[in-house]
Amino acid sequence: MRVRLKGINRANVKLAGGRVVTYWYAWRGGPRLPGKPGDPEFVAAYNAAIATKTAPTQGTLRAILVAYQESSEFTKLRSRTQKDYRWHIARIEAKFATFPLAALANRRTRGIFKSLAR
Repeated sequence: MRVRLKGINRANVKLAGGRVVTYWYAWRGGPRLPGKPGDPEFVAAYNAAIATKTAPTQGTLRAILVAYQESSEFTKLRSRTQKDYRWHIARIEAKFATFPLAALANRRTRGIFKSLAR
């Protein structure tokens, strides 16, 4: 039986001896997984890594961005559009992930976004 593991990331690394090795990660920037896809230890490590992945803190801009990417509105978009949006969302998260939603009502927020967006 085949199981599709979502978010698996692969990295090919050339070692000092010239040999190329493939490392597998639970997601980009996530923990390294032992073995190779399909091995029981690989699937168990993947499930353990996903279980430890934390949900975004409620009341922050990141929570809204994650919820949007999981919504049906986002999944209905074409794959190329989703890819482009994810690139922009990653840039927004890098600077504003912990920005509190309550602060959006403040008039100075727009200036903060504009000054840091450059």
